[in-house]
Amino acid sequence: MNTFKKAVAAGMMIGIGATIFLATESKVAGAFFFSVGLFLICSFGMNLFTGKIGYVISNKNDPNCLVIWAGNLVGSLITAGLVRIAKPQYAEKALQMADAKMAMSIPAVCITALFCGMLMYAAVENFRRHPHEVSGIFGVAMCVTAFILCGFEHSIADMSYLIFACPNVAAVPKYLLFLVLVSIFNGVGALLLRWLTESKEAK
Repeated sequence: MNTFKKAVAAGMMIGIGATIFLATESKVAGAFFFSVGLFLICSFGMNLFTGKIGYVISNKNDPNCLVIWAGNLVGSLITAGLVRIAKPQYAEKALQMADAKMAMSIPAVCITALFCGMLMYAAVENFRRHPHEVSGIFGVAMCVTAFILCGFEHSIADMSYLIFACPNVAAVPKYLLFLVLVSIFNGVGALLLRWLTESKEAK
């Protein structure tokens, strides 16, 4: 339950980041300030799927990444659902984003999710190594800004965007399938970068 609670909190923080991006006219500014969400997650030790999945093998899936994913979804539902009620104008921009995501080919989804997973692992690992230094904070901001400006797919951010956008119940199954695919390749990217960097360190 503690793992789940921290995952809900992380989902809410990413939901706030997504709200910032939707509320900001400048894509660059929105991408940069989105990083507030990940910074708070790292600072308070919350459980974010894309922050934990890179360690799933070395930590023997402790904490459980499936529980974290579910908690992130609940947190995204809370933040995006409530903000959608308060700020319905964000739904239009989110729907445009959702339509573009649904139009992507499967290879494009996999590739963009993979590289996002690599950047998320890099951000979290850098913060773990330099938690109280400028480089730790800077690394989080730069990696988050980079994946957004590159158009890479982040499964938990996508949860919030798709909740904002969801036009009806009929859209839910295809949105969920998209999120599962993105989540898998976020994990592949994170694990790949961890393996590559560990191999270099071992040498």
